[in-house]
Amino acid sequence: MNNHRRNVLGCLSVLAWFLTMPAVFVAVGALDQRKFQSISDNIAPIIATILFAWAIWIYWRFVPGAPRIWQRIGYLAAFLMGICLLGVSAMWVTFWVMMAIHGA
Repeated sequence: MNNHRRNVLGCLSVLAWFLTMPAVFVAVGALDQRKFQSISDNIAPIIATILFAWAIWIYWRFVPGAPRIWQRIGYLAAFLMGICLLGVSAMWVTFWVMMAIHGA
């Protein structure tokens, strides 16, 4: 796989990862109003596990390998910082989307 295609697929994977949280919580919010209370009670740990596994896959698949351990640690630190910032941003977007749908 050439580098340009790999970069594009990596960016699309991270974008999909970011958009999953708001989409799932909006869908669960709709199901919650339709007598599916057991789904919404356990959705946060389920989604957290899925997003964590997905982040591991993105790191494994799209972060380049490095010949030296300190470079690999640097890539890991940059990836973790970026994915944490995206996670916090996704939670913020989810909050505002749910506020817009359900009101204060």
